[in-house]
Amino acid sequence: MVSKNRGNHLLGIRDERVHAGAHIAYFWETEKEFSEAVGFLEVGFSNGDHGVVFGHGEANARVIDALKRRNVDVNRLEDTGRLVEIGGQPTGDATLAGIGATFQKMVDSGASMIRLLGNIGWGRKGWPCEDEILAFEAQVTRAALDFPCIVVCMYEISALSGRIMVHGAFETHPLTFCGNVMRENTHYVEVEEFLRRLGPKKTA
Repeated sequence: MVSKNRGNHLLGIRDERVHAGAHIAYFWETEKEFSEAVGFLEVGFSNGDHGVVFGHGEANARVIDALKRRNVDVNRLEDTGRLVEIGGQPTGDATLAGIGATFQKMVDSGASMIRLLGNIGWGRKGWPCEDEILAFEAQVTRAALDFPCIVVCMYEISALSGRIMVHGAFETHPLTFCGNVMRENTHYVEVEEFLRRLGPKKTA
């Protein structure tokens, strides 16, 4: 288990501060809100943090493009291992394994803080089935506690199914962020209980 730094870290979205180990559902509707979420990574890079972007290829490209528009030297960050993209069309379990391996590599290389931004685009063609997504999101909460990281999962409201909104966004994230307000999520369900409800075949 990696030792945890529980100091507050500037999130970069609405100037909020959160502790390492936080798993946040961030809801966006407009391009401005999308750009504000990308600012979460920019703030981290300016502070010497490491960053991981995960999602389908189109979503990752949008995040990288937004960083470049903010004059972030993406190529240098990638060359030095401070920025990693995890994409393609893997299952939820494969994505989680990739994130875990990337976290460990970053920590081993001296990262004191990791920022994980998931421009998820859940429900789009080629992504895991909803049960895999739900299990994945629950387990991200547990993974975040094992590493000095903050995880922001971006949810494009117009693209969400009702089931992902209710269970994926609200029951698997201890914190939610929408508009101007970050909240402790009163609908959050502990990881083991959530996976138990989902069923043993869905937890892999």
